[in-house]
Amino acid sequence: KQWYQRRVRVDEQRLKYLGADKPSAEWILLNKGRVKMAGSNTWITSFWDFPQHEYSESFKLTHIQADDTEVTSVGFRHIKNLPYIKSASFANCRYMDDSALPNLLTSSESGQLKYLNLRNTPITHNGVYHLAELKSLKFLDISECRMLSDSQQTKAMTMLEFLKENLPQCSILLKDSRVIRENL
Repeated sequence: KQWYQRRVRVDEQRLKYLGADKPSAEWILLNKGRVKMAGSNTWITSFWDFPQHEYSESFKLTHIQADDTEVTSVGFRHIKNLPYIKSASFANCRYMDDSALPNLLTSSESGQLKYLNLRNTPITHNGVYHLAELKSLKFLDISECRMLSDSQQTKAMTMLEFLKENLPQCSILLKDSRVIRENL
């Protein structure tokens, strides 16, 4: 349990000193995800391949790919305030729930976040309503989310209309590879 608490604990002093980009990238890499930094076409896939003992203002996290990892909602505090993030994918992250989503909002305020994949995560209708604040999104995948099933069709339709109204430029993938809205 202590190991887990250290793994998800956010070091506020370190964040203040380094900014959010480097610690966020390290957290994703420690959870077996991959990241891409500004000015690079190469994915960093290992924590040990990431520059450990240096800091540069050029560390600007632009892409997160954390599909099939064990990132948790608690750990999402690591990805707050990422002004350069363009895409984030958390498909099949079974420990990520609604409480993770507000942390994405602080990273989207710059208007850079264009692509978000939350396919097959345990988010609910309540969590999806947070996503309407991501005004810069061009693509959102919330397909296969167990809590957004047809058994709650009335809620799903209300949620969908809400998203379409608030994200008019966003293509929304809701279920079975069907794009609900495409205005790109």
